[in-house]
Amino acid sequence: MPANSLCKHNKRLNETVSKPFTEIDGQELEALIARVTEAKENNLALSPQDSQLLLDALLTLASMQDRLTHHNVTIHKLRKLLGIEKSSEKQTDVTHKTKKPRTKKRTSHSEDEGFTPVKPTVVIHPLTDIKKGDNCPECLTGKIYKTEPGSFLRITGQSPFTPEQHVMERNRCNTCGAYFTAQLPQDVLQDGSGTQKYGYSARSLMAIYKYFAGLPFYRQSSIQKLLGVKLTASTVFDQVEQVCDAIYPVYQHLFSLAADAVHYAIDDTTHRILDTKPIEKKIRNSDKTQLRSGVYTSGVIATTKSNQHIVLFETNIGHAGELIDSILHKRSQSSAQPIIMSDALASNRPTVTKAIISLCNSHARRQFVDVINHFPEEVEHILTRYGEIWTHDHHIAEQQLSVAERLEYHQTHSLPVMEEIKLWGETHLANETVEENSGLGKAIKYFIKHYDGLSLFCHVAGAKLDNNAIEAMLKIVVRDRKNAMFHKTLLGATIGDVITSMIATGSEAGVNVMDYFTLLQREQEQAKAHPENYLPWNYLENS
Repeated sequence: MPANSLCKHNKRLNETVSKPFTEIDGQELEALIARVTEAKENNLALSPQDSQLLLDALLTLASMQDRLTHHNVTIHKLRKLLGIEKSSEKQTDVTHKTKKPRTKKRTSHSEDEGFTPVKPTVVIHPLTDIKKGDNCPECLTGKIYKTEPGSFLRITGQSPFTPEQHVMERNRCNTCGAYFTAQLPQDVLQDGSGTQKYGYSARSLMAIYKYFAGLPFYRQSSIQKLLGVKLTASTVFDQVEQVCDAIYPVYQHLFSLAADAVHYAIDDTTHRILDTKPIEKKIRNSDKTQLRSGVYTSGVIATTKSNQHIVLFETNIGHAGELIDSILHKRSQSSAQPIIMSDALASNRPTVTKAIISLCNSHARRQFVDVINHFPEEVEHILTRYGEIWTHDHHIAEQQLSVAERLEYHQTHSLPVMEEIKLWGETHLANETVEENSGLGKAIKYFIKHYDGLSLFCHVAGAKLDNNAIEAMLKIVVRDRKNAMFHKTLLGATIGDVITSMIATGSEAGVNVMDYFTLLQREQEQAKAHPENYLPWNYLENS
């Protein structure tokens, strides 16, 4: 159709429009599209109102085509034509409204990291008094058809453990006496066998409450008594022990995988085992032995070549260095020297293999923070400069730089700061403006003495800035210790180590730990035979 004819045609059509289509907002438009789609699929007639709206939309489209053909429409006019902007709005207001807000990029330390949302249970409430195809009770002329349902989400509370009694109907032959019993549905058997009192899910929740939430067995028993379900502390322990048995093969496999990791972050915290007696242990790096009684929970985060994080805990008489020794003992000869991040204590150093030692800058910074009240000006200067290094590291995380790019960035921006702090300290000590044995003097000497390890992140690709990751993981252990105060036996401590390790590793992988533990119990034999298939990241891919 020629342009002049099209213009006249659109002019005639526009004269028939009952109301501007631009008065329809986005939600109304979506609703119209849904009604038209439903009518087409079910061979239903449109209501007079919807027919008029559809005509208005077509006329608006024809008018827009005409204007675009003659290049006499601005963005502002086009927005009004499409209903995005009201006639009363100023162009500057629209520009301000549509400006894309700045959003902060998610970093590796986001509070949502590792969060696995649970799909809600969907409950359908059918419409019974009005059915599809009925006459409309309002206008008495239209036909009823299905459209988008209404919906809302409700979070409900419930007792952690609730009893379910499954009654299976039975019939009996009056001649031979044979019994015929109804079969349990599959959803019931998914949570345990037909004779199992405590379901897999209940056991998983008991373990998580104890070793993540720090809720002792006796306290779980008290809560359940309050809610009307009798559950003794010994029963809870027995069920948690069965969880440990089910997940242990996967834990063992994780321990083996950790042996060939490229980076380790290690630390420990004090603990108690009531029935533990002092034992004679070999002094590290020596042929001599000594009587030792100190119980510690050691933790390690092993980062594999594929950047998976394995978290392991061990509670016993011994420090983190002995845990890392037991891990590295299984390390293959072909693996390169690992990087080990720790504080400066000799008890955290490995003895079974050579390693690149990286030291925690948070520990060095803490030396200055502890004396800020006595040396406010000097320490404030150091903390300001030191803070720039963490700012650089956060920038690297936000930009998602590669390992090589991270090293280059720190060499350019952070290394000069580290060298400046070292020179500042050396100058003050040399000029005797700071007493060596003062609090500030000791902090400076610590920084200078351990400078090579503290600045390793500026020299070796993959070396970390601090040891905060494993310190954060050890808070899980500390939380349990504060509430339960101790382990009664070494067996109880070992069970706690296995479960806590699996919880932490699963959390790092972003899995729903309760569902994960439930699956490992349900498929215990398969997991025992092929634990590599049940690693947290493999579970996440298959779930």
